[in-house]
Amino acid sequence: MRPLLLLVMAYSIPAAAQAPALIDRAWIAARVGDGPATNRPAYARNDEAVTLFAVVEAGGAIYSDAPTLVVRGKRVTPRPIASAPALAIAWERVEPASANYSNGDASTFHYEPIEYRTTAIADSANRASLRADVRPTLTPDYGDGVGTMRYRLVARQGERVVASPGPEARRGRASGGLSDAVMRVSIRQDDSFLGYLTEMFGQPYIWASAGTANATHQSERLEGSDCADFVVYGARRMGVDLKYMWTGELPTVTKRLGGGTRSDDGVYRDAKGKPVAYTTAGDLVLFPRHVGVLVEDRGVPGVLDDQDVMMHTLFDSPKRQAIADSGYAHTPVEVRRLKLPITRDLRRGR
Repeated sequence: MRPLLLLVMAYSIPAAAQAPALIDRAWIAARVGDGPATNRPAYARNDEAVTLFAVVEAGGAIYSDAPTLVVRGKRVTPRPIASAPALAIAWERVEPASANYSNGDASTFHYEPIEYRTTAIADSANRASLRADVRPTLTPDYGDGVGTMRYRLVARQGERVVASPGPEARRGRASGGLSDAVMRVSIRQDDSFLGYLTEMFGQPYIWASAGTANATHQSERLEGSDCADFVVYGARRMGVDLKYMWTGELPTVTKRLGGGTRSDDGVYRDAKGKPVAYTTAGDLVLFPRHVGVLVEDRGVPGVLDDQDVMMHTLFDSPKRQAIADSGYAHTPVEVRRLKLPITRDLRRGR
């Protein structure tokens, strides 16, 4: 009997016939100016461009049009997004649904969950990158291009949908907001005290904003703030090592420059009837249980009056507003200046 000879032939499937790699992950990388793109929260001045890049991972490869990408602490050169498996890209904002929240009072304190909703970004379909726009659409826009916004990327591959973290990515304990897994961009007017305060524009007022530590405070993570924590946030961004506090503690870290009550002509006068001086932009105006920051001497020159403009937050997102319209114009006021020096660089990496 003759032995049988079996021929086994191996065929390789042409690359064109292979199933495309499945998208494993989609995320957003932000680049400030010409720097590397990362998935860390981005901080920039209004004169610095912040570019958001779509990043998708499939079959062990990373695809993005970011020139330089930092992944898990290492710089990598990704493949162009055009060479990724066929997919559709959609960009969304992740923004607060309301401009006013409350954590309750001393007897009922709790971290009120902030409701976030996704809103589609116009004319962004299938774009591999876009410039960050922090203007809110669900709450009033008081910043005109400055403030904070969060973003989500949605990648669709046929019936498969993969998205970067969004409203479901809660920060957890001692917080009402979202984790840093959700891309966050903060754009400020400039590097002054008032400029850093503008990073909080677009975020809600939170009665009794709080945190278990300064580094994890709701204001530090740009979830929102009450009036006093709003002021402290700006000081901390300037490098002042100042703890978050309520208005009653502000006199301990400020110097009194003057104070009085409003006269019929709108001018604030002290106990002797002398007009209170308008000092300088950036000084605090402290009312009973409320505080703002002077922005502009708009009324009688050199005199504090109710037409002068302050920056504050009260049952609404931070904004610039005439003292007359603040709800506190009729109450006594003190003009105060922060007296703590810059003791450490809290701006590092921002």
